[in-house]
Amino acid sequence: MNATTPSSLYLPLTRRPQATTVTVKELIQKVHAGAVRIPQFQRPLRWNVEDVRRLFDSIWRGYPVGSLLFWKRQAQTADVRVGGATIQAPATTDAWWVVDGQQRTTALAASLLDLDHGGDLRWVLRFDPESQEFGCGPVPPAREGREVPLSTLGDLRRLGRWVREWESVLGGELVDRVEDAQQRILDYSVPAYIVDTDDEAALRAVFARLNSTGARMRADEVFQALLGAPPPDRGSLDLVELQRYCDLDQFGQPPRSEVLKAVLAMSGMDPSKRLEEVGRDIERLVSPEEARQALSRTVRFLISDCGIPHVSLIPYPVVFCILARWFCVHPRTQWTTLQQLARWVWRGAVTGAHQRAEVSRMREQVRAIRDDDEAGSLSRLLERVGPRPAQPWDLSKFNLKSARSRIEVLALLSLGPRDPTGPVSIRALQSSGRIAREIFAAADWSGLSADDRRLAQGAANRALLDSRHTGLQSEIRDWDAERHRAALESHLIDEPAFEALCQRNVGAFLRCRARLMVQLLEKCTAARAAWSEPILAPRNAYLEEDEDDGRV
Repeated sequence: MNATTPSSLYLPLTRRPQATTVTVKELIQKVHAGAVRIPQFQRPLRWNVEDVRRLFDSIWRGYPVGSLLFWKRQAQTADVRVGGATIQAPATTDAWWVVDGQQRTTALAASLLDLDHGGDLRWVLRFDPESQEFGCGPVPPAREGREVPLSTLGDLRRLGRWVREWESVLGGELVDRVEDAQQRILDYSVPAYIVDTDDEAALRAVFARLNSTGARMRADEVFQALLGAPPPDRGSLDLVELQRYCDLDQFGQPPRSEVLKAVLAMSGMDPSKRLEEVGRDIERLVSPEEARQALSRTVRFLISDCGIPHVSLIPYPVVFCILARWFCVHPRTQWTTLQQLARWVWRGAVTGAHQRAEVSRMREQVRAIRDDDEAGSLSRLLERVGPRPAQPWDLSKFNLKSARSRIEVLALLSLGPRDPTGPVSIRALQSSGRIAREIFAAADWSGLSADDRRLAQGAANRALLDSRHTGLQSEIRDWDAERHRAALESHLIDEPAFEALCQRNVGAFLRCRARLMVQLLEKCTAARAAWSEPILAPRNAYLEEDEDDGRV
């Protein structure tokens, strides 16, 4: 951020921070007593076990590990999360709330305190006095008594008991090394700054500035830190709340980064702009209520008009922020325009015009949506999606991260997939871990020709069933051809395909279903994109023409 940036977001502190030092022992004792807290604007824990190991190795070697910044204020009784464990913290008038150093503070306390992390091994380390190295995970049985758990080093009495038990195994020299390691770690002094202020907005600004320097924090995290709690005069643009607001009718929650882009687009800003530039335009930011309403309309439009029932199936997620801009600017979009807008979504998906990589195109389309020109906005969007592809659909390798595979899943969903007991819900498919599972598992592909093996890797070998296992052919084979015909047809399995499946003729099944799959995709995309249909202008556009002619 340069010196000319306005200070509307980055408020100054009224009192300078107090500079001090805190030993590791003092710090973890404060954590254990519930006197260290994590403010709401902090980002989630990101460190892995190797990050934790390097921190302790640096401390043991006496290397600097950076300073900590705490906000001194009162705290209520609460359950405080420390790594994978929970501590019941009493109320206190002078808690230290972590502004900078959450990952380091958590790593120190979670690893050195005697806590149950419920299988989260990021905080479970050990020290080998012979090699004088830190290892990840619990002490292996074969090394019992030769390496010491880090949680044992965190307390003098725990280490005393451990030494009495294993001293005969270690010998005097290695015991000395263990005790020396404990002293090096617990007596290590960390520089710390204590801020005593009632102004949370200023602390949020400090947090955002510290964590945006050097791209240490994602843009959505900086935004959440600055605007995730309500300023007195505007209300909260809380990205987490907006994520939850999008989860209508099992649609799911968009990634927070996509919600941020939607907020910027709704505000008429470049969704790809750097966050420090938002300070110049904070008054232009959409209000929380406008954001919620526009996102609600966007989700309902995607479900009802586009046939996209879940956020993970939007072929190119970039359309989410563009649609949010549309429904913010045109909240009462006419029915004819909604039809055309749905065609824009599908045409861009099929042609690849909505590719996320085309940042400049995203900017252009956001700018193309103007609040005083619904018809012109629609026309400008449709101009950017290109003509109908000349080549037939190619069943390439299935990967739900790709737009093509998402379109294939949407085509299968259009059949209303069901099992013998009833319809299969999108929520159930999501919770099963995979929306589309293989019908014939890779173990069944032996002996297939190269062409059939290619089909086995694509959508011709995928079905939408609520199942926790792959290789669905064993499950589908138990269905009755007559009684369960509707269920089979809902998965694009006709009589020849079902017969081949029952006979375990993998190649014949794949070829039959690939033919049906291509037919379905051509039909589905043609209907959704409506390439041959005329462009219908909004009703008021015709009225305006009549007014010009004097024929209203």
